[in-house]
Amino acid sequence: MASLDLTGFGFTPTESLVYETLIRGGPGTGYAIARSAGLARANAYSALEGLVQKGAARAEEGRPKRYRPEPPATLVARIIDSQGQSLETLSAVLAGISVPPSPTLVELNSARGALQLLSHEIARAQQSVALVIPADGYPALVPALRKASATGVGIVLLAPAPVELPFASVELIREGTAWPGEPILFVVDDRGAIIAGRTGDQVGGHWGTDPVFIAAARTIIQSFRSPQ
Repeated sequence: MASLDLTGFGFTPTESLVYETLIRGGPGTGYAIARSAGLARANAYSALEGLVQKGAARAEEGRPKRYRPEPPATLVARIIDSQGQSLETLSAVLAGISVPPSPTLVELNSARGALQLLSHEIARAQQSVALVIPADGYPALVPALRKASATGVGIVLLAPAPVELPFASVELIREGTAWPGEPILFVVDDRGAIIAGRTGDQVGGHWGTDPVFIAAARTIIQSFRSPQ
């Protein structure tokens, strides 16, 4: 049974098994991969073609045809890009549906997921962005922050260590500020906020749209700024 599960990212269970077989055993023919994975050849070939179509593997020229896996880092990058595009499409569709507004509170657990949410919301900003994150989180947000800066969105950025951006300044958080883990604080357009902390790869906190929650996030961010 495969220990790698890609089904949450648009792959079938058989494709997950075959991709794991490829990255563990290296390139091979469809016949060899079917034997290694314990699959019927028809099922293995179908999964291999699916992996090729989804950018997780490449079919090499020659007879018999050999299949080579894309590196895991490449696959992850493609999944993130695909999810980002899907989120933009979903956001556009939902924006056209009129529903009564209601405050929400969503728990955050993943550092990668928090960065994806931040990137998505910063890219949608119309008026203002206030952000406190660890210094190593800024590179992933550069495209969204650059877009916001270029469109005239007011930006306040803070980090616990120096960060250099060509289009905006990043303040150091005030010395002596206490927080559980590394702070992740965010307010966008007074319509949403994040209050969270990061420990390693794990994040504990929430995204919320309640006005009181947003006001609390903004107040905390202000308390992290050094007196001018």
